[in-house]
Amino acid sequence: MENRSPRYRILSFTTSNECDKPQWFTLEIQLHTSRYRISVSPSNFRNSAVRSDEFQKYFAFLLSENNGDNDSSEDMDEEQLEGDEPSQTTIDDCFDWAVTPCLADFEYLSPAPPPAESGQLTLSHFLAATSFECDLTATDEVLAPGEIERVETYEDCWSSSLGSTDALAPSSTDPWTTSFPSFSPADIAVICDDPDHPLDSNPSQVRIGQQQFYFKESMDLDDVVTKKEVETYERIAAANLGPGVRISRLHGVVQNEMKQLVGLLLYHIEEDTLLTFAVGPETPDALKDRWAQQIQDTIAALHQAGITWGDAKPDNILVDIHGDAWIIDFGGGRTKGWVDSSKAGTVDGDLQALERILKFIVSGGDDHIDYSEE
Repeated sequence: MENRSPRYRILSFTTSNECDKPQWFTLEIQLHTSRYRISVSPSNFRNSAVRSDEFQKYFAFLLSENNGDNDSSEDMDEEQLEGDEPSQTTIDDCFDWAVTPCLADFEYLSPAPPPAESGQLTLSHFLAATSFECDLTATDEVLAPGEIERVETYEDCWSSSLGSTDALAPSSTDPWTTSFPSFSPADIAVICDDPDHPLDSNPSQVRIGQQQFYFKESMDLDDVVTKKEVETYERIAAANLGPGVRISRLHGVVQNEMKQLVGLLLYHIEEDTLLTFAVGPETPDALKDRWAQQIQDTIAALHQAGITWGDAKPDNILVDIHGDAWIIDFGGGRTKGWVDSSKAGTVDGDLQALERILKFIVSGGDDHIDYSEE
């Protein structure tokens, strides 16, 4: 994503099964304060053989991404193996192909919001206020959006029913609560990397008063994964783990006016890079030994407190500007190749990943270690 001149935020994608007829995929983006879901299927293409072929290319790529298969060479046919170059398709290519023909219409519906009176953007400027959906069509090889329709959201239903005796307000049955403080998006200032295009990237570095935090946005409002992550941070806080245990820690949660969970505010770590990129053939042995020991000590401290890491892998280990390794991401789940599915979310899964992470460090980041599941 970094290499593309950003005009919208990539959110997610879904695909049909390979055997489904017709095949399809959907892309979801955010432009300014609106979300757009684009449905793409060759069933909406007319006299557009080239565009249909392009669809097949992008569908195959997205399907492989969905299956966690990043080695396109495994799916090459004999002709490709004999002479053709491996596919260089990226996720940006897929989105740009489908989104670019729609952007003019999207921008008309979602103009950039005016800056805050203070000139400071807050998280409220980045949260989607409206949602739209459309099909991508093609006629005589020309891609264009079909009818763009506004999607009625839960917020629309809730706000339109205010004042009614049968208002559909958020249910009071077993409301979700946390001991961490809650903040409104309007009270959280966003630190922009590119002041000239502040709305083009995901907000991550934020500030409340003079204190800086990392904002981790929920994939969906009130999603279960984020709530489970908060519960893990509850256990971490209750365990009173000392500062020598290098893990991400939660300061508070962000909730909208309907008390839906928008994201997390994590204490700022002065990140240099991820362990994935920090380890290389030229990395000094002393530094590799340091990271290995810190990771082992941190996982041991977590397990002693009855807490599992979950999605253990080098991508979830930060190396800070002082050269120390920090474990992050307690949202659960697992990544194929690091934790077997039968051990996901368990101490055994953490230990299995730890063994593989230590081999990754010792090998200098060798990408060819066999982490296949049994």
